[in-house]
Amino acid sequence: MDALSAMQGVLKRRPRHFSSKREAIEWVLKSGQLRNNESARVSMGAQLKPCQKKENERVSSEAGGGTLSTLQEEDGDKEEVSTEAGYTWRVDLGASEVYWAGWYSGMSRLFLSVPAPKLLLLAGPDRLDTELTRAHMQGKFQVQMFNHAGHSVQEDLPDKVADVITSFLVRQRIAQGTFDPGAIRPSC
Repeated sequence: MDALSAMQGVLKRRPRHFSSKREAIEWVLKSGQLRNNESARVSMGAQLKPCQKKENERVSSEAGGGTLSTLQEEDGDKEEVSTEAGYTWRVDLGASEVYWAGWYSGMSRLFLSVPAPKLLLLAGPDRLDTELTRAHMQGKFQVQMFNHAGHSVQEDLPDKVADVITSFLVRQRIAQGTFDPGAIRPSC
């Protein structure tokens, strides 16, 4: 819940518009939200949509323009470039603010109440609230820190995340593995 107070600042620093998908990819990498270039290229496209033109800005088909996206080659890569006014976010996160407290209030308590082995994957120790820190110190769940990941650890380090989850499942006898689960050590 403490992080929700910082969300307004995050949203204010978030650009509302990008001239190309490439610009959006560069922004998400520079902002630190993602650190994996390949992942950013895959996920950012799904998070964007072409900007809508206003009625008085219609592009004439006779002038060779269009309102659909086209493919443009840049540095040998094909990139979808809007012939409209660029790209904007598909989802307006600010519009969901009224629901944030309801979504996140009591989440740590609910997580801890699950009667099953638990694994929490985090980008850093600052993501643990007091309730989770105490419970972790009591051995109620395993934490795996990914210090070189951005907000979406599964996108930045997919192979490491898969290895950690697989190792956890094998150690908990939830799954059988063909590798040495001791090869992946929890960071905490």
